Amino acid sequence: ERGTTTMAMAAALPDARRRLVDTSPVEALKARKNEAEVAGLVSAGRKDAAALCSYFAWLEAQMVAGEPVTEAEGADEIGRRRMAMEGCVGDSFPTISSIGPNAAVIHYHATHGACSLIDRESVYLCDTGGQYLDGTTDVTRTLHFGSPTADERRAYTRVLQGHLDLALATFPSGTSGLMLECLARAPGWRDGMNFLHGTGHGIGAYLNVHEGPAGIGGGATVIGQVSEARRRMYLYPIEAGHYLSDEPGFYLEGKFGIRIEADLIVVEQLTHFAWGS
Repeated sequence: ERGTTTMAMAAALPDARRRLVDTSPVEALKARKNEAEVAGLVSAGRKDAAALCSYFAWLEAQMVAGEPVTEAEGADEIGRRRMAMEGCVGDSFPTISSIGPNAAVIHYHATHGACSLIDRESVYLCDTGGQYLDGTTDVTRTLHFGSPTADERRAYTRVLQGHLDLALATFPSGTSGLMLECLARAPGWRDGMNFLHGTGHGIGAYLNVHEGPAGIGGGATVIGQVSEARRRMYLYPIEAGHYLSDEPGFYLEGKFGIRIEADLIVVEQLTHFAWGS
């Protein structure tokens, strides 16, 4: 497999039996979730949503009561509430709990003793996910517990529009993520917004939170600067059963960051003319 096989593994194969492929058949089969896996992912998503709603309600109550909560303490609280859910094994990755300017740092990580207090006057971005015996989650919510500025409202609206346009898209089977990418970015482009990360990645079923071979992206830079591995991912045909994130965003350095992320299952859609598939 072109992207992950080591030189030592390739050299161990006789020349006559060595075949270079873009995607391992195992990876392709894992990516297409069956009915049991889909049911498990839906179940895991509901439990994780309940844990997140519980956390956000707790966080708002703490701020109303004037009780200080740091970004790192918030991340810990999410983990505790998630672990209370049936079948939860733990976080699927370290939670990104970020307030104000820190939310503009895409892969920010809060540490105890060196992070900010979560306040009511700034944008709060929370990117988190869980591992459950029946599935894996990766979601982001952006909130404001006070009165957001006009620019913060406008940026959030554009990100939400892009998120929904991708989530509700109907497209022919085999369409690549590169072609779907513009649906999530177009609303932001109208306001001169962009984001320097992919729009969506594959997710495992109680496996890797980032899973190939499919992905949605390519619009963060000019195509000539996209790596060969990313090109293969973004050109891979998307099919029914694929489980992908949908996470457009916008980050204004030194001020705020916005990202909205949900996990999507690609399903077959009955259309009027039903031409092709």
